[in-house]
Amino acid sequence: MRGFLLHARPFKEHGLLLDWLTDTRGWVRMRQNGGRRVKKRGSQRPPSFVCLEVETAGRGGWPILTGAEPVEGLRFLHGQSLAAAFYLHELILRALRPEEAVPGLFLDYWKSLAMLDSPEMPVSVVVRRFERQLLEHLGAGLDWERAADGLPIEPEWQYRVGLQGGIVPGNGANAVSGRLLRAIARDEALTDAVDRRRARDLMQGLLAPHVGSAPFLSRRLWPSTRDSTPGPDAGEPRRP
Repeated sequence: MRGFLLHARPFKEHGLLLDWLTDTRGWVRMRQNGGRRVKKRGSQRPPSFVCLEVETAGRGGWPILTGAEPVEGLRFLHGQSLAAAFYLHELILRALRPEEAVPGLFLDYWKSLAMLDSPEMPVSVVVRRFERQLLEHLGAGLDWERAADGLPIEPEWQYRVGLQGGIVPGNGANAVSGRLLRAIARDEALTDAVDRRRARDLMQGLLAPHVGSAPFLSRRLWPSTRDSTPGPDAGEPRRP
């Protein structure tokens, strides 16, 4: 099977516990014997952000990783893109149950990595795109271009969005513009900082029933100094 390494943690004296997103079995946990013996040939921890052909052995409990060969070139993410990739990992691990296949999510994640590696794609667009796709895979997707009554979203109108009632015209503190909803639907960049914050809060609110409301550790990785690229909700810069 093919897989992407999402997370690794120490296991016993020299081993690792590895969490994977796989193409056929969804989220799978494995153990790697000697994964922390960096000088031992063939026992190194598999790389992240690259699709690997994964081989395992053993029955019952956690399977043992016996091989992990890249099927594409290694991908090295930095700064904002790296933080976003770790955020996608947290989303997957918090939203999925072990050994529950989610058709299409594997390819959507793979495409997201390629976009994060592209200097032309704003990171915030990649993040919102994956959040929207994850909701669809979890059975909570919305038609972002039409209201619950079937009418097209009007850019100048205000709407309220919920998992139960869908998208309905309305005002209030949590209302968002139709222009913002259409941007989410069409994977378009939002140039206004207020719109970006509202889009972030909207997607996090829709995802909360599936991933919980605890803070995401990956948020701590967003560069925030004057000389760093800001986080995905603070701007739409292009990366060098």
